[in-house]
Amino acid sequence: STVSRVLKQFPEYHQEKERRKKENQEKARQWRNEYKKQKREQYDEDYELVIKDHREAVQRLSRKGKLSDEVLVKLCILHYDYNKEKERLVFNESAGKRPADLPRSVYVHKNVLKQFRVSIQQ
Repeated sequence: STVSRVLKQFPEYHQEKERRKKENQEKARQWRNEYKKQKREQYDEDYELVIKDHREAVQRLSRKGKLSDEVLVKLCILHYDYNKEKERLVFNESAGKRPADLPRSVYVHKNVLKQFRVSIQQ
C-alpha cells in the first residue's frame, strides 16, 4: 500500500493506468468479437445439418408416393418373426400393437430379404 500511495503521486501513473485500461478494453472487445464469431460459425454448421436432416425427412415422409409392404417390413424387420413352414414373415404381437399400415404377414420372395429364403439345391 505504501508503494501504491507513492506511485499515485506521479502524473505518469494516471496516464499509464488509462493506457492499460484502454488496452485491456480493446483486448476484451477483440476476444468478445472472436467468441461471437466462433459461436456464429458453430450455429451456422448446426443449422445446416438441421436443414439437411429436415429436407431428407421431408423427402422420406412425402405423401407423393406410397411405401410398399416390402419397404415397410424392411423398416420394421425386428418386429417380425420368420415362419419356415409358410416362408412368411409374421408380425410379432409381443413387440407391441401392430399399426394398421403394417401387414400381418409377408411372403418372403426373392425380391425381399433373401436371407430368409430356403435354398433349393438340385
